[in-house]
Amino acid sequence: MGMLTDHNGLHAGPPCGEARPICAASTHDIDEQAALLRGWNQTYDQISAGPFEGALLETQLASVHLFREVTSNALHQTGALPTGTIAVGVPLALRGNATFCGRACNGAQLHVFSGNDAFEFLSPCGLDIAGFVLAESDLCSALTADEVETLIPTLASPHLRAADHGAAFRLRRIFTDVCEVLMQSPDVMHDPARFSSMSRDVIAALATALDHAQDPGSDGMSPARRASIVRQARDLVTQSPDAYTRVEELCRTLGVSRRALQYSFQETLGLKPSTYLRAVRMNGARRAMKEASSVAEAATLWGFWHFGRFARDYKAMFGELPSEAFRRVHGISTAQ
Repeated sequence: MGMLTDHNGLHAGPPCGEARPICAASTHDIDEQAALLRGWNQTYDQISAGPFEGALLETQLASVHLFREVTSNALHQTGALPTGTIAVGVPLALRGNATFCGRACNGAQLHVFSGNDAFEFLSPCGLDIAGFVLAESDLCSALTADEVETLIPTLASPHLRAADHGAAFRLRRIFTDVCEVLMQSPDVMHDPARFSSMSRDVIAALATALDHAQDPGSDGMSPARRASIVRQARDLVTQSPDAYTRVEELCRTLGVSRRALQYSFQETLGLKPSTYLRAVRMNGARRAMKEASSVAEAATLWGFWHFGRFARDYKAMFGELPSEAFRRVHGISTAQ
């Protein structure tokens, strides 16, 4: 399973027959590889010469199926997904010429595999792609009513989708983070609060990436209206920070689109709303440590489920590790 170990730091889990959070399979046959993603009705034809080597790593995170597929040779892939399913891929590595649904791809775009038609993907040698599969209804749960009306129709057919660099980066990072947490701490599956936060964050990251990929256009809002949106958002977060840990929760309460909130914060404060929310959550976790029995308890309370990343981000913001802060506020000697 060396194919699933690379610069992203991911390592293959146990075979799919074992009941573990992460499972993996490897093949030397393109038909077997095509069949690994169940329900996709895929057919692979090998285009480049040489022996084939393929692998699939996958996990189920509540309602979201996550997978990572690695293939060694250029392939012509065709397939179709069931109605009501949303499937999106984001390349981790895509080297060489590739086309998806008739358009050239360079690894920066999102691949929407689902829709009413079959997809067609001419993948290059050395493809490494992460995928997210979920029911359309579950994606809608992370959208405002307006976004459901504007975004969901754009997913009606398979296509290559231009992606905002930051949103695509976050999508890749959250995939890596989920795999790391599930492989290093499989007991997270039995921690309802932490597992729920992880699942919601994955769906939110996917919704953000898909929404940011649309042509933003102009919302026609006045500066005064945008300033008002920011004031209302700040009041909500200040009064009930634990109820507003994600951008879509603010959007629903305020009755505005994700893009309108983004523009309002950017133009009024020079910040992204997600940056503001994360800072509020980080401060909340810092205060929670004064009463919590552990750093993990405080982090989980504020929706941080990747404790390693939380520790790094906490130190970057406050100048000390959360473990150091916890010992300091509780008067615990470092010798203990």
